[in-house]
Amino acid sequence: VAHMLFRWILKGLILTFVLKTTLSLNPDDPNVCSHWESYAVTVQESYAHPFDQIYYTRCTDILNWFKCTRHRISYKTAYRRGLRTMYRRRSQCCPGYYESGDYCIPLCTEECVHGRCVSPDTCHCEPGWGGTDCSSG
Repeated sequence: VAHMLFRWILKGLILTFVLKTTLSLNPDDPNVCSHWESYAVTVQESYAHPFDQIYYTRCTDILNWFKCTRHRISYKTAYRRGLRTMYRRRSQCCPGYYESGDYCIPLCTEECVHGRCVSPDTCHCEPGWGGTDCSSG
């Protein structure tokens, strides 16, 4: 039992490490959205396995030397693999943003010619330029 507990703790630590290294988006970025996702984990679970236990009692059966066979259902602990549904929080860029390193950058479908993209499909133009894509002088 102790070695099984150790194995489960070790698996949990490995899973935590993998999740922390794969989820690289900065949680302080206001453009990061998150959602809960489910996933299946194979687990080893114990259960009470029934078996037929044979025992003998004294009785009046002279042909069997006064012994009679009896049966009773007993249970022993057995193990089987099962699936357990787990949940984890998954981070991703909000709609209208794309991932770049640890941050989510706004996406403008038209290039901001003389300016920069500050939110989805919104350009901030340099002085003297205007229009939705900062191309009007």
